[in-house]
Amino acid sequence: MPLRGLRVLVTRGEGQAREFSDLIHGRGGVPVLFPTIRIVAAEDPAPLDAAIASLPTFDWVLFSSANGVRYFAQRAGRAIATALPGRLRIGSVGPGTTQAASDAGMTVFLEAGTHTAEGLLEALAHEGIRGKRILVPRAAEGREALVDGLSGSGAEVVAPVAYQTGAADKNEAACRALLADPPDVCTFASPSSVRFFFELMGETSARSVLSRSRTAVIGRVTARAIEKRNIRVDIIPAEFTIPGMLDAIESHFCQPEGAAR
Repeated sequence: MPLRGLRVLVTRGEGQAREFSDLIHGRGGVPVLFPTIRIVAAEDPAPLDAAIASLPTFDWVLFSSANGVRYFAQRAGRAIATALPGRLRIGSVGPGTTQAASDAGMTVFLEAGTHTAEGLLEALAHEGIRGKRILVPRAAEGREALVDGLSGSGAEVVAPVAYQTGAADKNEAACRALLADPPDVCTFASPSSVRFFFELMGETSARSVLSRSRTAVIGRVTARAIEKRNIRVDIIPAEFTIPGMLDAIESHFCQPEGAAR
């Protein structure tokens, strides 16, 4: 099996950890569950509800994460089916987000070639941005690169909060186990997962775990969240998806130097 018994730390929230764990199992690895993130709906859903009520007035809905899709779809309900057959088009940051949109009954018209907010902005620029009315359901703590880029290019942007993130509940036993026996590779899919990992473990313990493991991340933004703590990132996939990260982990550990830090 490709991962041949490698222990892989899964820091995703409990609602998203199962799929990742199943993929690890399917490749022969051993998932080590350590949820760092708790994702909940926006504290005030009124701005998102108001945007959904006026869906037919938008030219685009852009999603920069699968969570944005899920929480938008929860609030939109049947409005998706009635509004989307018109002029409204859906844009996605990457394959995982596109799949979430498809699962919610939405057809993605445009997917970013580079799976970042900047990549989505670049892809949309070829379609024409100026004068367009664009809805961007987002995280409360999300980056502003997409919204600022759209506004700077002449779009009318509505960016209501669809969800918010916080640290998962701390599990003291899991923290002690992780410190005593670090996994072969620690994975992080977002800057928030990095931040909350350090918050839950504590600075010293988190550094100890990562110094005795490999570190794999999705995307340069997440990599910078690790690197600004002066910790090396070992693995960044070419495709910013969970399967892409597992492919990169496999490739890394297939190299002769993969067995030693």
